[in-house]
Amino acid sequence: MSVDFIILAAGNSSRMKSSLPKFFHTIAGKPIIRYIIDTINECSPQNVIVVTQDKIKDSEYFSDVTVKIQPEPLGTADAVKCALDALSSEYTIILCGDMPLISAEHLKNLAKTSSKNALIAMTLPHEFQHMPYGRIVLDNGKFDKIVEYKNATDAEKLISLANTGIYKIKTESLKKYVPQIRKNADSGEYYLTDIFNFIKEVEVIQSPDYEAFHGINTMQDLAKAEAFMQNQLRQKFMANGVNLVSPETVYFSHDTQIENDVVIEPNVIIGNNVKIGAGSHIYAFSHIQDCCISQNVEIGPFARIRGNSSFAEGAAIGNFVEVKGSVFGTKTKAKHLAYIGDTTIGEKTNIGAGTITCNYDGVSKSKTAIGSNVFVGSNSTLIAPITIEDNTILGAGSTFTDTVPAGSLAIARQRQINLEQKANDIWRKKGKK
Repeated sequence: MSVDFIILAAGNSSRMKSSLPKFFHTIAGKPIIRYIIDTINECSPQNVIVVTQDKIKDSEYFSDVTVKIQPEPLGTADAVKCALDALSSEYTIILCGDMPLISAEHLKNLAKTSSKNALIAMTLPHEFQHMPYGRIVLDNGKFDKIVEYKNATDAEKLISLANTGIYKIKTESLKKYVPQIRKNADSGEYYLTDIFNFIKEVEVIQSPDYEAFHGINTMQDLAKAEAFMQNQLRQKFMANGVNLVSPETVYFSHDTQIENDVVIEPNVIIGNNVKIGAGSHIYAFSHIQDCCISQNVEIGPFARIRGNSSFAEGAAIGNFVEVKGSVFGTKTKAKHLAYIGDTTIGEKTNIGAGTITCNYDGVSKSKTAIGSNVFVGSNSTLIAPITIEDNTILGAGSTFTDTVPAGSLAIARQRQINLEQKANDIWRKKGKK
């Protein structure tokens, strides 16, 4: 059965109180709208049409879909009307662009379920009766009507069957009846639910899976979805042999990849594009993103990793070390209080405490290359571009600006001078005894 999908994503998101459209807010580092598009793509759709606003039509998030513009936010039926000319399949599934937790299984089941005209999905469990979803009213077990929550009576609000806003409708019926829907006298909008004034034979699919239909309208809704997604990710990783010392304090990205026997201590945040190899240990209060961590690597505590960095087996990053856009070779270490930026380091090199690679001159960024078996003394400053060759020793407290040849001991600091009694003269002049 061929199926088209329409995603309604043209709302103003006023309840979010954010300048960023709600569809672009992220959950576990992934935009809400991409969750929905990617889930639909798992269902082998004929067409995916996103109805949105003109000001965001060119977003990178819409690169693989057909975009239709709703000039004014005049309701769901008006939004669907904007997409009618793009429909070519026998059936069309319509869903909102703010339900990122909907699964491909739900949509596949809906796509393959046959019915004469329309399908509506979702049973709202009693503990969620306070949620402002429209209610589906049945008459002797058969569909009667949909009542918007704000227009529902107290008795209707107690109905446990709620409207998710997800419909499967024969495209022929959609094209016939949507243009006939009239503007609501109170709101001035065109409601898609009014299509059921024309379509009377409706099958209701009931689902107890409330979380899957959680909509994002406020920052509170966003936080609930984030919490749900994070819990799912934590359970997945622990089931695959990852040791989360304090699971509720660790945060992952949607694309995080972790092998077994990794230990992650409390209060670790893992951003987008992170891979962690088996046996590695991520210590407490570390923030890592955009990096590839090989096997048996140590990171942290209080480390920050970013900018497409990579760490070979046995590398170690210690406390209060920041690494940006750098490569660490096998068993290379930076254990204390360092900034390593835009640097490539070979094997078995030790970066002393307080070392800084100065990669930015205020205009452009330059590279540092450090070889294998190098010992960089504490409080060293390496001004890029610079090359430190293999088997070298850099004296502590030095500033390096030139290449250090292989096998060299390099020292770049002034000789210490002691002026005897000079300090006493100064204190005397200042009146200090």
